Amino acid sequence: MENTNNNPSHNRHDEDTKKDIAIRLFKVLFQEPMSRRMAATKIGFPDQTYQVTQLIFDWVKSGKAQVIGLIKCTRSGCEAEAITTNPDFFIQSSTSQLNLFES
Repeated sequence: MENTNNNPSHNRHDEDTKKDIAIRLFKVLFQEPMSRRMAATKIGFPDQTYQVTQLIFDWVKSGKAQVIGLIKCTRSGCEAEAITTNPDFFIQSSTSQLNLFES
């Protein structure tokens, strides 16, 4: 069956691997904090936020990325979590939840 999609980025997406997407996403979030939707748009997936959501969730859980606050998303116009992979922007917690119950 012949490809009838005339979108030039369509062919590029066919060649992308998860590793390529992860590398581009990491670099984008390293340059500046942004929302998931903004990051997906910047790496070439404007209406496919699902392409980045699981990667970001895994990175936040493992400490490779951090939510550092809220920003106004340029795509939705709403406030969204600002996420970064740049350790210079990470917020250092002054208290540990484990210390809350120590006397």
